[in-house]
This record gives sequence, C-alpha cells and structure tokens, in this order.
Amino acid sequence: MKKIVGLWVLCLLAGCSGAAKKNASGCDNSALYGYIYICLPEIDGMTECRTEKGVQEVIQPYLASGPVLAYYLNKETYRQVDQLKEISYEDYFLMYGEYRLENSHAREADLERAEKDLEQTLFEGSNFDRISDRIEEYYQTMTVGKPALIEKYSPRPNVRTMIVLMKYKHGDGETSVVSAVDFILLKNRLFNLAYYVAYTGGKSIDEARRKNNAFIDRLLEIN
Repeated sequence: MKKIVGLWVLCLLAGCSGAAKKNASGCDNSALYGYIYICLPEIDGMTECRTEKGVQEVIQPYLASGPVLAYYLNKETYRQVDQLKEISYEDYFLMYGEYRLENSHAREADLERAEKDLEQTLFEGSNFDRISDRIEEYYQTMTVGKPALIEKYSPRPNVRTMIVLMKYKHGDGETSVVSAVDFILLKNRLFNLAYYVAYTGGKSIDEARRKNNAFIDRLLEIN
C-alpha cells in the first residue's frame, strides 16, 4: 500500500492512443489491470493518449511502480503531445495502479487504509521531504512547502477523494496547482485517478471538483 502512496505523490508533485478500437472488454478503449479490463470513459474536450510517444516519455518514472492505465490531455495540450517534456501544462487526468496489487482482491478496508496512508505521507512526519527530493531529481521541479488539504469526501460508494493545493517551482517560475486524487475500488481492484489544474482562485477548486466527479461518474457507469 505504501508504494501506491509513493507513486501518487510522485505524480502529484511532478505537476506534469487517441485511436479507439474494440477489444476483449467490449469497450472502445480500455486498460488491462492485471487480469481485469477497466473501460475508459470519453471525456468532453480531452483525449486519452497514454500510448503516444510523448506521453510515454513523461510517464517513465511512474512505470517503475505500476501501470499507467490512462492519460487524458485537453485539446490544446494534445496538439503538443510530442513536446510534453519541454512544456509546462495543467488540466490533465492520470489513472494508475500498482504492480504488486493488480491481481489482489481488494476490499473497502484497503480503500480506507490507502487514504489514511496518503494523508500521513503528505501531511505528517518527514516523508514529504524525502519524496520532494525525488521530484527535484527526476524533473528539476522543486516543491514549495507542504501541500494543503482542502477537502476530503466520497463522491460515490467505494471512492475516496482528496482535494489538495500544491505549489512548485520550475526554473524561475512558481505555479500553484489544484489536485484531486481518488482512491477507487472497482471490480475488486484498487487503483487511483488524479486530476490536475492550475490554481486561479476558489473557482478553480470548484471546477476541479466538478470535473473530477464527472469523470468518476462516467467511469463507474461504463464499468
């Protein structure tokens, strides 16, 4: 469970194929998590593009711990998908799992434990400083102070969500990002969804919550 937390924190602090075809899951687009297919929703204004070369370059550090099940970019960013490592962008979804757990039969207690572990990692003790150092090593991005927990809630049964505000520096610039991280128990598997958008005031928090909840609703509907 700790590895899930480590992977998510790496994704959070880094701030970082469109062609659909039928497969064995019966979905237009799906990801295989262990032996289970997860159907991936269509999201208005966004393209799921985890197989693109530019995305594969960005997600390489994550793949050491678990599979990236989906990566959604908005239309503007997707036009620059081949240059993702050279540009700064927000407004994207990342869905990911853990190799160690991809064929484990998860229960609600595992969901609760994962959420608690993340809270301890981000907001208690010295683990955050260690993870922050890893981010700087990988991405030359420096976090600015510990993240702030804005809200915790459960948008649907078997889903736990945190809204987190984070600042980080890249070169001479400083950016504030709102992140929604979800722990999802689906088809007896535990995995994560994270959404990132630039912080521009209270409305950006409301928009992050709305867009994240809409993704969750659609994901559960088609699975």
